[in-house]
Amino acid sequence: MQCRFLALTVIFFLVTNISGSSQNKQQYEKILDKETSPESATSSKGKFKNVKNIGFYPDSLPQWFFQIPEIYSGIVAVGVSDPDMELSLAKEQAIFRAKSMALLYKKATVQYFRDIYSKAIEVEKYTTYRERFDTYFKISAQALISDNLFAVLDTHVTRYNEYVVLLQYSPLDSGTVESDNVYKLKVLGSGLMVEASFDEAIDNQAEYEFCCTIPDSATSINADFIFREKGLRFLTSSEYNGSKIDYPVYPYKYVSNASTSVTSLPLTSYSGLWSVCTRQLIRYLSLNAQNSSIKLKNMNDDFQEEAVNLTREIASFYARLKINGIKFDNDTLKMDIELKDKQSTF
Repeated sequence: MQCRFLALTVIFFLVTNISGSSQNKQQYEKILDKETSPESATSSKGKFKNVKNIGFYPDSLPQWFFQIPEIYSGIVAVGVSDPDMELSLAKEQAIFRAKSMALLYKKATVQYFRDIYSKAIEVEKYTTYRERFDTYFKISAQALISDNLFAVLDTHVTRYNEYVVLLQYSPLDSGTVESDNVYKLKVLGSGLMVEASFDEAIDNQAEYEFCCTIPDSATSINADFIFREKGLRFLTSSEYNGSKIDYPVYPYKYVSNASTSVTSLPLTSYSGLWSVCTRQLIRYLSLNAQNSSIKLKNMNDDFQEEAVNLTREIASFYARLKINGIKFDNDTLKMDIELKDKQSTF
């Protein structure tokens, strides 16, 4: 009875306050402005430091981001900086990442293995199945390069202070590179993906990393980006030249400037453009590697007195990386990727 009386009291309080709230319209407008402002959207996850005016419209990316132009000689690649950086530093980071992508386009080492675990558990008349797929993928490249082998063709700065650069790479034989400006650049992209299923329950988690470094220089440079996800939760970590790069978790939105459909949805990434590009790159490449010539190993293991079947897929080869196009589809970035001129390393 007491609980019912309290409930009626609360309802009466709400009704009487609602009936007299019409004069508080200005207060509601202030709350609405505060709660829907870009600053409030990032208040719990940090605020922007270098971005002054964000707005609510998505950033319009240039067409060359979606369709990298082909040239008669040389290689063209795209690099993107992290959000909310000072533009001078963002430009350095974007060019450095574009150089690394160009090396992968020229010649890369692709390594891949996938372990498939399957187990059947019988309980009375029912049989349940457990499966787990552990995939590790790695693509790497290194080369002696010089700054005079690269040229910036075009640039774009997003409303989130992301520097996007279109870079041309004209590789030459090591003997023709100016010896005074030669340095070694190493690139490594990797992905660890774990998918587990038990009956209808599914659990997925993954870690993606893209690292490029100049190790053998008096002024060594490194850029390391890591993205970890489990279900709907994610964590990012970015470093450039020994310093950690922090930027807010925010609904970064992007569209193509060639898009004419008013109903097309923008791409939304809560960790920036480079984050979603590297994740999708590694995902698509790992799927491409699965369709390559692979070795299979079958073995049975004993796990807690129950039979576990393990199948291992292995692939290792050299290849040229080619991105034929990028598009946004249903709030997802999709890549058309080829691994060309494959040469097995087995």
